[in-house]
Amino acid sequence: MKTSQVTPIALLTTLVAGIVATGFWIGSIFAPTGIPAFPAASSVATESATESADDTATDTAAESASDTELLQYLIEEEKLAYDVYVTLGDKWGSAVFTNVSASEVTHQDRVAGLLDAAGIDDPRSSTVGEFVNPELQALYDQLIAQGSVSQTAAFEVGVAIEELDIADITEMLTSVTDPEIVSVLKSLRSASENHLAAFQRQL
Repeated sequence: MKTSQVTPIALLTTLVAGIVATGFWIGSIFAPTGIPAFPAASSVATESATESADDTATDTAAESASDTELLQYLIEEEKLAYDVYVTLGDKWGSAVFTNVSASEVTHQDRVAGLLDAAGIDDPRSSTVGEFVNPELQALYDQLIAQGSVSQTAAFEVGVAIEELDIADITEMLTSVTDPEIVSVLKSLRSASENHLAAFQRQL
């Protein structure tokens, strides 16, 4: 993301405007009558403590919201893998889809446990091929169309799903700090690596 650059002149103008607006001037020589040049020490300490508490609360709330979005996305992503494998398995009858789809049920259960522990709503639909997240819905539709062309194409879809899962989980691990979530993510990534190898052996 490109960030805008603040010039020294613009920064100085902003600071001066803020000083004039609040009535606090640098140096007692410029302080208007009846207004101290600087806030009292006790006031500074109180404000500092309040700001620190506010910052902590804001950080905690932001992390909680981030974990909520991550887990809700993750469980639907695992559902996508299961739904695709069940659908393509029914069409092509390969054992690899049956075996991996059974594992995807376990993956969803592990993420569901995290959602339940955190009191987060489970977004999953009970209908195969139906998703709350519009991006995952579009991806599911695309993968089913591709995998329905041939059995080889279906195996290639399996490879694509597992590669996507591995990439997504790796990215998630760069921002997650909760040890339980980290543990589950690492376990899911390891399983996806095994699934990827299974599909690659079919090609």
